[in-house]
Amino acid sequence: MTTDKLVQYEEAVTDKFSKLEVTQLVTGFQFVEGPVWHPEQNLLFSDIPANKIWQLSPQQETIVYVDKSGCTHDNTGDLHEQIGSNGLAFDTEGALLICQHGNHAVARLDKKGELTPLITEYNGFPLNSPNDLVVHSNGSIYFTDPPYGLKDQVLNPAVYQPVAGLYRFMDGELLLLRDHLNYPNGVAFSPQQEYLYLTTNHPDEAGVWRYRLSSSGTILKESLLLEQNADGLTTDSQGDLWLCTDDGILIVSSEGKRLGLIPLPESPANITWAGNDRDAVLITARSSLKAVP
Repeated sequence: MTTDKLVQYEEAVTDKFSKLEVTQLVTGFQFVEGPVWHPEQNLLFSDIPANKIWQLSPQQETIVYVDKSGCTHDNTGDLHEQIGSNGLAFDTEGALLICQHGNHAVARLDKKGELTPLITEYNGFPLNSPNDLVVHSNGSIYFTDPPYGLKDQVLNPAVYQPVAGLYRFMDGELLLLRDHLNYPNGVAFSPQQEYLYLTTNHPDEAGVWRYRLSSSGTILKESLLLEQNADGLTTDSQGDLWLCTDDGILIVSSEGKRLGLIPLPESPANITWAGNDRDAVLITARSSLKAVP
């Protein structure tokens, strides 16, 4: 795809691309999510219904990196079919953090290959189904916990959490930051980590939220940046947001102005920067993995 396929809302958006070309890297998956890039592991991503984390090599070969990545038990009667892992991130020690739907947890896979639960409950009840997460430079973890992994994708407060929360985990303490959304979804920091962005992809609560963070990591101020449904997201070095929407990748300024749209044939679910210079964007789009440029 070339630049004439870019839907321009603001002329300046073309400066982001020397050449806009969307390449399909691999396909044939069920529902891929949670892409994360690392200079040693290259690209990792989840296939949620398949309950696997895949690794894409520099030669574009895929291998199973973690089997039973989101659900390690057979008690799935009160779960949705999306039992596997979702969002992925590396912590400050280089361990892989995994949002696990079926295990109702955020797990940690260390460099030795040992997988252990890290965050499993709040106020004595298991988490719902952690969806997406980001790691601050100070080591704290921010994650969302909607009910997408639960039966009928609705809350079950008798067993799990009564709310779908945005949480921060730091020094062994879990703090509920916000519970005003029923389906909080993607999270991303601004380049300097002074803001945290949160999306929701449910039609009843379309919105991209922006939270100003304090030096201690709590929320000082919140605002609705844009009335727009979105799944995963990332930010670029200019602070602009790249949102996964039903129509493709919507690029939005940090003030909420729509800059441009990269149309895609499959609705994207999540997005990450890749390469040592962060010069490529990798997108999970339902059955496929795509790259720009």
